[in-house]
Amino acid sequence: YQIFRCRDGRSNCEDCRTTEISDIFSAHLTICQKPWECIYGWDAKSEKLCSRLHSEWFRIRRSFEESREEDDGLRLLPDLGEAFKPDTYFGYCKRPGRGGYLPIKI
Repeated sequence: YQIFRCRDGRSNCEDCRTTEISDIFSAHLTICQKPWECIYGWDAKSEKLCSRLHSEWFRIRRSFEESREEDDGLRLLPDLGEAFKPDTYFGYCKRPGRGGYLPIKI
């Protein structure tokens, strides 16, 4: 296909990076990368979508942690006060990059 054509053969396609998060039901994170790699600093066109997708992923992670028993030793609810980008990572990324992720305890 030529550069201006869609992968499915259509000649005109929307830029999915401009889609409202409320209109997304499923996402493959190829452009945004895996949330647990604590990526930050996407290109300008991807920034809004990727930060929102990652934020939603980590919001669900936080909700899962909150649902765990408090006394089982597995629950992890980081303090958001000094967390790295808390609106996106909810405390589960101490810093950007793979080494910054706080994994789920099992």
